[in-house]
Amino acid sequence: MMTSVKPSFTQSASTNILLAVVVIAWLSPLSWLLMTSVNPNASGGFVVPTSFTLDHFVTVMSGTSLRQFLNSLFIAFTSATLTAILAAFAAYPFSRLNIPYKNTILWSLALLRILPQTAIIIPVFLTGRALGLLNTGGVILVLTLMNLPFAILLLKNFFDTIPSELEEASYMEGATLYQTLAHVVFPLSRAGLAVIWFMAFTTAWNEFLFPFLMLRSDQAFPMAIGLYAAFGQYGATDYGFLTSYSIIYTAPAIFVYFLLKRNLTTGFAGVGVKG
Repeated sequence: MMTSVKPSFTQSASTNILLAVVVIAWLSPLSWLLMTSVNPNASGGFVVPTSFTLDHFVTVMSGTSLRQFLNSLFIAFTSATLTAILAAFAAYPFSRLNIPYKNTILWSLALLRILPQTAIIIPVFLTGRALGLLNTGGVILVLTLMNLPFAILLLKNFFDTIPSELEEASYMEGATLYQTLAHVVFPLSRAGLAVIWFMAFTTAWNEFLFPFLMLRSDQAFPMAIGLYAAFGQYGATDYGFLTSYSIIYTAPAIFVYFLLKRNLTTGFAGVGVKG
């Protein structure tokens, strides 16, 4: 019979102290961010404000910074939606058809995605310049192409879990291929599509290098570039503006997470790779 070993007072105290240090280390930057964003006299120091203001948030949500917020939303939403649609139609044949060397093709695509971004910035820039894609459309195209390999690989796995008998029954009822996909396959793969869309959205939302490489004006920049450009923009660092900008920058990704949380929980649990 096994007996439970009760931790000693010293062990419990050490564990609690360690956990407290971790919590403080994690919360301190967030606390500074929140307090500085509402401090009318923000100086960058870790101080509790004696008065509060929302003027910094109002400033962020106006002018150039508002435009950059909308740019980020447009780039991330469009890239994520295109990635999900293209990946769905590309992954289905890999799941249902007996394509020669399909596993080799899928893993080769995944390996291409592992290449560091800095290794491909020169060909991406030269290609974009030659095709006239040094603009928002070019950024969306590049981010979509970068997200597709893993998206196709993961979605194939979800399609593999759907019994082919359901599709055969749909065909027996007179449905076309596209009707079967729209009403049978894609609804049953909703969790997988949510995972793909969320990953593509957050990747595009956080992307810095390619927008910085391919865009040329403050009005076209997304928030990732705008935050970088705002440091010392007017000869001094406006900590209130920067912290408010940072908080608003994080808000859409958090909102999307909670919006898709139910599907993401199921989707990530089902992520795997089949041979």
